[in-house]
Amino acid sequence: MKDQAEKLRSMVNNKKDNSRSSKFRVITVSSGKGGVGKTNLVVNLAISFQKRGLRVAILDADFGMANVDILLGVKANYSIYDLLFDDKTIEDIEVDTPYGIKLFAGGRGFKEFDEIDDEKRNKLLGEFSKVSDIDILIIDTGAGISPNVIRFIEYADEVIIVTNEEPTALTDAYSLIKVINKNNIDKNLDIVINMASNLVNAMRTFTTLKNISKKFLNIDINFLGYLIKDNKVRNSVIKQKPFIELYPNSEIALCIQKISNSIIGNTEKVSNNSITGFFNNLFKAIRR
Repeated sequence: MKDQAEKLRSMVNNKKDNSRSSKFRVITVSSGKGGVGKTNLVVNLAISFQKRGLRVAILDADFGMANVDILLGVKANYSIYDLLFDDKTIEDIEVDTPYGIKLFAGGRGFKEFDEIDDEKRNKLLGEFSKVSDIDILIIDTGAGISPNVIRFIEYADEVIIVTNEEPTALTDAYSLIKVINKNNIDKNLDIVINMASNLVNAMRTFTTLKNISKKFLNIDINFLGYLIKDNKVRNSVIKQKPFIELYPNSEIALCIQKISNSIIGNTEKVSNNSITGFFNNLFKAIRR
């Protein structure tokens, strides 16, 4: 029995080591409208990655409406705004969570990186250069379409668009895809259908979006997965504890794990080598 236990621990450790050997990557999660569960996906996906031994950070880039800290049950005393305008450091704004993931809150006070000058951008780059112990940065963008959202999409290694079965959500997701296409952004667009009644309806919703994207934009989109509609999500929000922790054996937790599996298995188009490299590319685009 002891030998079996040691073998099991060895297998787990090897799995974690293999995960950590993967390249650093940036995953941008966006949506065409609010209220589709984007932030819930971000939080639970981050924890799923962490459980695989990956070092994960979330950038809450929903400037003005940041709420990742609430879903994680933590308090972000300072934000990127404080780093830029109130002389705080990256150590001041970094929030360690009970789930082994880091959080960088966007804060309130500005909406676009266009609003800050080169001096502040350079400070941001300098502070983020201190952050090296991260394998995956997940960016939770604001809902809808803005210059920030489009740039976060353009320079990400992977883009996830969250929508649901409602016609309005589907229309707004298509609008986001249309703007991405208009800006000549060549990215694999992965779709997650949230609050799905079942897999059949999730696939039906995705197929509708896929067909109109192909017909009118000549764009191919990918089905990344779905999250089943479940009252456990509401309960987890009320308790400020992610559902993958509160209900680890639930169907919706399994949905998250399947999405996580698909992302980890895809390393084809990883181009960012660090957080500072990502922001540097972002700011170069602003200066153009």
